[in-house]
Amino acid sequence: MHQWSPSDWLYHAEGGKHAIFRYRPSAADKSNCLAEEHVAGHVLRIPKHDLALSYAVSGNASADDNAALATDHEVSNALEQETKSFLFQRDVVQPLLGQRYLDLPRSVVLPPVFCAQLYQQAIASGDIPSSRLQSWRIEGSEMKSTSNNYATSKGVKATLLRDHTTLIKHPRFPDQPMAKQNVISVEIKPKAGCITSSPLVSPKNRCKYNRTRYSLQQQLMHLGQVQKGWRAKIDQHAEIQNSKPFTPSNYSPLDLFSGNISQIQTALTDLSNHMQNNFRVFSNETQIFGEDISPLEGERKDILDTLVRQCRSSACKKHDENRSADTILLDFICSVVSKVLHREELLRNLLSMQLLDVIEGDGAIRVYERLVYLCDGSNSKAEELLDEAMLFVDKELTEQPKPPRLRGNNLAISPYALPNCSILHSLIEEMDSFQSHPENVMNSSNEVCIQLVDQLSQEGCVYLLQNWLLSLAMCDVSFFVTFQCLADDQCTVEECQSIHDGGIMHYDVEMEDKAPRTRTMIHYEVKVVDCDAKPAKKLRSRTKVEDVFQFLTS
Repeated sequence: MHQWSPSDWLYHAEGGKHAIFRYRPSAADKSNCLAEEHVAGHVLRIPKHDLALSYAVSGNASADDNAALATDHEVSNALEQETKSFLFQRDVVQPLLGQRYLDLPRSVVLPPVFCAQLYQQAIASGDIPSSRLQSWRIEGSEMKSTSNNYATSKGVKATLLRDHTTLIKHPRFPDQPMAKQNVISVEIKPKAGCITSSPLVSPKNRCKYNRTRYSLQQQLMHLGQVQKGWRAKIDQHAEIQNSKPFTPSNYSPLDLFSGNISQIQTALTDLSNHMQNNFRVFSNETQIFGEDISPLEGERKDILDTLVRQCRSSACKKHDENRSADTILLDFICSVVSKVLHREELLRNLLSMQLLDVIEGDGAIRVYERLVYLCDGSNSKAEELLDEAMLFVDKELTEQPKPPRLRGNNLAISPYALPNCSILHSLIEEMDSFQSHPENVMNSSNEVCIQLVDQLSQEGCVYLLQNWLLSLAMCDVSFFVTFQCLADDQCTVEECQSIHDGGIMHYDVEMEDKAPRTRTMIHYEVKVVDCDAKPAKKLRSRTKVEDVFQFLTS
């Protein structure tokens, strides 16, 4: 029986709630057949709260401690479990986003001692950003109240995912170099690609009609009204008090989702100029660009020359003598990624799902309050109802009544059945006719919609919140564009990505002035991650999230 060792999993990255560990076995473990079958080329995604609690309960764990080893029997039994996250992604997200763009997660259950060792390794690595360290801690009172139950639990639920900084060989390229060589991977958080047109926007928050939510949040961060977890918090008692001033990004999600290749490249360039937590670049699985991260001197040219061997560094230098090596490399990467995104359907599909939000955050608060009222004033009951409803899709969409096509949204593609609620239908019609000007019309429509919300049935509330939560999840995803440059003579066919294989495209490399272009073949994959459903309990604190927009006037 083979075993998983914590020492084979290295801290790689993290978000607000989860940490990512990449599989890096020792030489002695590389022949492990279980590893080859299940975990080679994969990462583990584990809630940081559970890692911290495992460490608090299990105490210090040695990497050699047998208790920290997870057997293949324990893990393989959990791999096929259909968790709520799995069902949501398979039944709700995949059919709309495209099966080729989303690999379904596999659930694993890990021993607490195994997770305690991962926690120790991550903290000791020194790779955790200072601004994230607080999320790896739990309060003593919480630990005391939960440790007894936790110690006797079956284990920690985690997710096994493909490592999308690597490529799987394409069948058209039998002589393709190892998929880990000369591979560039770009991780992008696209954000919401639209501006709301919902009449349920609060009068005090009408700045939302003029700019994207991302642009407004950039201004709020600049003003100090919003603090993001990836940025170091300025604290006079903390070591990180000398955090540099925040510089807003010029990135516009409208450009990225425009469908125009020139605007897509502009969006990527703007992201690369101020990466923040929304743009990261990996070369052969190692991060080379990100917030405050860039390659060492000399590495830039090596990476670029290795990517496109026909593009001699001397030619690049002559043609781009006034630009830095970082800029040359990023421009090349952004150019390739923009062409990939323009030819694939991901952005169009993602935008259609984002447009399922017809009530906006302010409206979601009111609809949630109505649902709680209809659930006898119980927040828990309302949230349980909504969380369950998120997984209940309409299996026979063609036989169900459809809402009218609304301006600026896409409810017609909703995976959820439209309930037979006349008030809901009237509300949809009022939102359809809404115009965001003049102000007296805006006020009138807002009042009418609020009155209708206060008469909605339970089913009507659930339907609107289902679509809002689905849209919210799609505004918070990340996707990877991973590619490798190959010799042009290896294949003459161009094709888009399929369920089983990546895409193939030609790319013309710009040479020095008056020199002919050089053509290279590019093998790529586009994959979406972080597609979990948003829990309904997020609605409890939504008022605080939306009220901050009142500080902006435009």
